[in-house]
Amino acid sequence: MKFFDRLGRGWTLGIQSLKVIRDHPKLLVFPVLSGLSMIAILLTFGGAFLGLTGFDMEVMNSIFERMEQTGDVVFYAITFAFYLVTYFIVFFFNVALVYNVRQIFAGETPSIRAGLNFSTQRIHRILAWSILAATVGMVLQAIEERVGSLVTSILGFAWSLSTYFVLPVLAADDIGPFEALKRSARTMKNHWGESIGVGFSLGIFVFIGIALAVVTGLLFGSAFGAITGLLMGFIVFVVTIVVNSAARNVFLTAVYEHTQDHTPQQFAAGTLDEAFYVK
Repeated sequence: MKFFDRLGRGWTLGIQSLKVIRDHPKLLVFPVLSGLSMIAILLTFGGAFLGLTGFDMEVMNSIFERMEQTGDVVFYAITFAFYLVTYFIVFFFNVALVYNVRQIFAGETPSIRAGLNFSTQRIHRILAWSILAATVGMVLQAIEERVGSLVTSILGFAWSLSTYFVLPVLAADDIGPFEALKRSARTMKNHWGESIGVGFSLGIFVFIGIALAVVTGLLFGSAFGAITGLLMGFIVFVVTIVVNSAARNVFLTAVYEHTQDHTPQQFAAGTLDEAFYVK
């Protein structure tokens, strides 16, 4: 299949994913909660650090100097903790979102509370996967420091492909991180096709959203002032990111369910069939 045909299939699947969001806007709550949780964590750690130092620059510099004296151990420990917390928050709310998408595909009514309860029940699985993902992130960073970005990019791309369907797998089955990775990699290996095309198409949606954010900012800025323009442009940008995040998870869930012979009625079976080259 030619690139533009592939891109067209991806665009169609992206539009179908957005229609699911349109019909069930409460799905957008999960990426919003994820983003707010990330902000809260950053503010908490940042506030604790500033409170500990008393906003004294000399104390801050002293702490940084001590961290440098301890070598790479402290740096890697902090980096790992940051990776772990970040991954856990994102995975927790995305698994809740995917659970709700699976409920929609099954003809049931989605529920924010039910999604959060489901992720809470799978919290040990989500934590285990977060630890594995954080460890791989640390390894890739160490390789980049010693070998270079080219090797890291290749390894990172391979890791991204292998983990492409991990979230739907974790939401569908109560399994550990290595089995989830194994199933995700097997699904990608056996059903390789338009996933990259769809990802590119959703990226185009983000580009359109950014363009709308700029136009909105300029229009409101010229009419009501620069601050209002910046605020409105930022709101449009945030909405774009939230919608795209939810749509991507809808797409991932739909194609994974299709590979498991549970084709969602919200998606055309023929389009999903053409979304993969079956080996």
